[in-house]
Amino acid sequence: MALTFFALLIERAVEVIVNNKFLSRELEVAAPVVKRKRQFKMLQSALELELQQPVPAMVDQDALATASAAKNDTIKDLRQQISMAKKSKITADQAAMPLRETLGSEKAAFAATTATILGGMVALTGTTVLSEFVVMPQTVSSGKFFGVFDQLQLFAAVDILFTALILAGGSDGIHQIVKGFLSAKSDLALS
Repeated sequence: MALTFFALLIERAVEVIVNNKFLSRELEVAAPVVKRKRQFKMLQSALELELQQPVPAMVDQDALATASAAKNDTIKDLRQQISMAKKSKITADQAAMPLRETLGSEKAAFAATTATILGGMVALTGTTVLSEFVVMPQTVSSGKFFGVFDQLQLFAAVDILFTALILAGGSDGIHQIVKGFLSAKSDLALS
């Protein structure tokens, strides 16, 4: 339960840290696309308004023909501008696509590193995973692993690293591990 709580806290902290770090670059990448979309929408709105505007009723047929021609010219011009704006929007979106992919990769790598560091900090406080499942007798502490490392110290280091990685995986990862344990437990109970 504590691991799930810490995993949720770490997920939220990583989200905030990543958003703060990459916000200006995201805005830079999105700015040209957003500008073109706004231009496109404004032109569409102008066209809709122009189409809704009736040609004023006039007695003079020449004036009526001139007003109708002017309205048709305005509509034709707006449609051409909309077509160019749409092409410009597509071009800007295509140009931004590789930048978005690169930014997404950088954000994912930064988020994973940050989550691992935060998970390690939590594990260093004593909230670990393996120590909850393994009871090591005190006689093991005098043993050496490969004649170099004290076994308890090595176990503690591995436990901290393992916990950091689990916490970095987020609460979904913890839920998957718990489901695995519960599934194994129910399989053993059925046997």
